[in-house]
Amino acid sequence: MFNKVMLLYGGISAEREISIITSKEISRALVRLGYEVIEIDADLDLSDHISEHKPDVIFNGLHGTWGEDGDVQKILELNNVPYTHSGIESSQLAMDKHKSAELFIKNNFNYPITNLVSINSINKHAFPEYPFIIKPRNEGSSVGVGIIRNQEEKKRYLMDNSDRNEVLVQEFIDGQEINVAVIGNEKTGSIEIDPKNEFYDYESKYFDNGKTKHIIPPRINKNQLEEVEDLALKAHKILGCKGISRTEFILEKNSNQFYILELNTQPGMTPTSLVPEIAKYKGIEFDELINWILEDAGTNR
Repeated sequence: MFNKVMLLYGGISAEREISIITSKEISRALVRLGYEVIEIDADLDLSDHISEHKPDVIFNGLHGTWGEDGDVQKILELNNVPYTHSGIESSQLAMDKHKSAELFIKNNFNYPITNLVSINSINKHAFPEYPFIIKPRNEGSSVGVGIIRNQEEKKRYLMDNSDRNEVLVQEFIDGQEINVAVIGNEKTGSIEIDPKNEFYDYESKYFDNGKTKHIIPPRINKNQLEEVEDLALKAHKILGCKGISRTEFILEKNSNQFYILELNTQPGMTPTSLVPEIAKYKGIEFDELINWILEDAGTNR
């Protein structure tokens, strides 16, 4: 039984702001549940914070690089303290979109045609027809993702992202976006995203003010729903995930085939986040979800 919980928030990634918003919701839930909560704005001195406070368990509320790409998980394993969400290897795989794509393709998932290129060589590897997608190899929350519809948008993307190294240049798959939650190796449910923008970008995910439609259950038939949820559970297991995950799919409008886009090992916990919304639809209240995630914590993940 855990009592003293260290909640990691903030961090050093481009998703710092989202982590802060997420962790406020988590902290309130943990307090309501009766836990002693120590909030730590996580930095490279994390081991010192652990030694000072001696928590029973760590709730990882970080997002993005360092926080969910295996680096923090290494520190937590070295300190031998139970922690939430996925472990080192699965976190690394999920954050690295190129490596996870290789695994998905190897295991017979449909995946968009994709080239891994340096930011400076995009012109050589861009798709001959617009639109296409450019996304960073290692980011979450759709940070740095751009849909390129013309030459001008490509130039603008290159100017705005000149500090990036490797990116994925990916064919655009037109269709319905379906997200599936997996909690504890169980298919929990699905939600359809109908964004105000052409795709579900960073702004739509976190600063949307209700303009993006979240549709539960998704507008697909029973067989399709079972198929996409089976695929999400399969992806969760292939990457070796622990705790919860959220997997994004597109149901391509012409072929009616599901294309996997990516898997997130640390889904957001904001008021507009998808996993809490799916859980609530299935009868799991937010505090119950947070408590389950905490009780699932462990080491050697």
